[in-house]
Amino acid sequence: MIKIEKDISNIPISLRIPIEENFEGNIPSPPKTTHKRRKEVIEKKRYIDENKFNNRYKIEDIRIELKKIYKNKCAFCEQKIEQYHIEHYRPKKEYYWLAFSWDNLLMACATCNENKGTHFELEGAKTSFRNTTSNIKKINECSVEYDVREKPKMVNPEITDPLGEINFKKNGVIESDNIRFEYTIEKCQIDRKPLNDARRKLLNDFENDIRSELTLNKDITQQNIIIGTLTRKFIRDFKNKENPFLAFRDYTITNDWLNDIVKKVKKS
Repeated sequence: MIKIEKDISNIPISLRIPIEENFEGNIPSPPKTTHKRRKEVIEKKRYIDENKFNNRYKIEDIRIELKKIYKNKCAFCEQKIEQYHIEHYRPKKEYYWLAFSWDNLLMACATCNENKGTHFELEGAKTSFRNTTSNIKKINECSVEYDVREKPKMVNPEITDPLGEINFKKNGVIESDNIRFEYTIEKCQIDRKPLNDARRKLLNDFENDIRSELTLNKDITQQNIIIGTLTRKFIRDFKNKENPFLAFRDYTITNDWLNDIVKKVKKS
């Protein structure tokens, strides 16, 4: 996981409350229809699991914005995804009024989404919704306010920075001493084997490249140049926000694992 920079005030048109202050000129039909569905679930006091409701948080402008924000990666495991789900941070079955709320929508892979399910334990008191004009107006940006009261155990990477809260092993395993991150890792199964293998492969590839190049070139000066070039490439790849597993790459660099690999190869 990494911190996701999302502008909560930049609400996609189809999710905006259809009032004049949210639009310049005429109000288009998508936000009107979405708000109609929003009002219906609020009146029923439950989420209605039908296509005409499910489709309202999957409209193209929402998809485009989330893909741009998340760089086509899962909010939880950070792998690149072609087939993604628009996930509700607070489960829509429990928080029906937030089903179409901008700050409640994340981008997740199918596996993390399925594993997360409706897991959403709280250490504080659950929020209830009062159907007032003021609450409706701020319905797209109330997560931070809710978090203060509810103290959810599930981490929202749009709000909470994972830096310094998660640890990795060289075999790709992810873990945390923080109860919230531990809970999120467990419930989303971010330590599942395919992810651990994919993270470990980043180190394996670096080691194989170093080993191959040093085998081909025995000149010490040239070897040091090659090591520097491959190390800088690894760091450049970390700085490219489009790449997967940035948290693991950062942990690798911070903990000097690249140097450990170089020493290992030279000794062998």
